[in-house]
Amino acid sequence: MSKARSDLERASDAIGEWFTAIYGDLTAMSTACENQLRDSRGKKAGLTERNLRAIQPAAAAFLRRHDIPTAAGIVVGPGIIENKDGSIEWWQRGDSGSTQRIVFNLSPEDPGFYDFVTFEWFNEVVSNGKPAIQGPYLDYAGMDKYILTAMVPLSLDGVLIGTAGCDTEVRELERVVMPILRTIPGDAALVSKFDRVILGNSGRFHVGNRVAALSKDAIRCEIPGPELGLQLVAAPRTLHS
Repeated sequence: MSKARSDLERASDAIGEWFTAIYGDLTAMSTACENQLRDSRGKKAGLTERNLRAIQPAAAAFLRRHDIPTAAGIVVGPGIIENKDGSIEWWQRGDSGSTQRIVFNLSPEDPGFYDFVTFEWFNEVVSNGKPAIQGPYLDYAGMDKYILTAMVPLSLDGVLIGTAGCDTEVRELERVVMPILRTIPGDAALVSKFDRVILGNSGRFHVGNRVAALSKDAIRCEIPGPELGLQLVAAPRTLHS
């Protein structure tokens, strides 16, 4: 095995450990949310918006365990809550470890409608019952922050009702990924399954851009752990850096 390939695989393993821990705890959070929803609902036949508030402790606990994701919660699909096309219960880390609820515009007739059912992170998870990740994309609030959204299935009484997950700002993810990328000689980047750059160690790779054509001596390596399609790509250093 070449040294370049060995360096890339070590870096891939290190990044994979972080994502494995995140998705493991998201799965645990999903189970906690299911239990909290069930307890809040009690003997009633269906869920209400008020029942969804009960998941705040699970979201807060996840954010206490992980200081890089900035928000966490659940997304419930259409038809689960009476007279609702779906709902989002999403909590953001605030000052002094508190959490603040984020309100999304879920009214189809309004400008700025957040049509979450069209998003990959929702569709992919509810379609196949497997974890997914989407991004980097500009955040809902329009603050020009690049976001990654990680999701796992959310069930209730054995029925898949939506997703549980977290948002991570790319600039926060740098704290984990960038030191690892800098151990790779040459230009290197963490990319999504659609070949969009999440983070790169040089000016050759800009966040959100697709990876341009690379030389024949470029190498790729899958990120181990959950099957998210993430890869590391590396090529000899160029004048673009």
